[in-house]
Amino acid sequence: MYERRARELPYIPPPPVGTVGLTRWPTDVRVGDFILVDGKYQRVRDMRTVGATSARVLIFTGRDPLIRQDAWTTYRPLEYR
Repeated sequence: MYERRARELPYIPPPPVGTVGLTRWPTDVRVGDFILVDGKYQRVRDMRTVGATSARVLIFTGRDPLIRQDAWTTYRPLEYR
């Protein structure tokens, strides 16, 4: 029998214009990439290494830092040459 969802899926806004999304490890993240945090895309302003080389502290403008050590989707601006 079909059961209704208890809660609706969270709304995911469209990615920033001119970016390409790809699943990346923390070592592949660059300053300027966008990450979806709390329903909004935040641009990485700076980052630091924590303990193990695979963990990073991502620093954003107007938000607390975020520690990540697993792969997640980041959106990188297209580069024109």
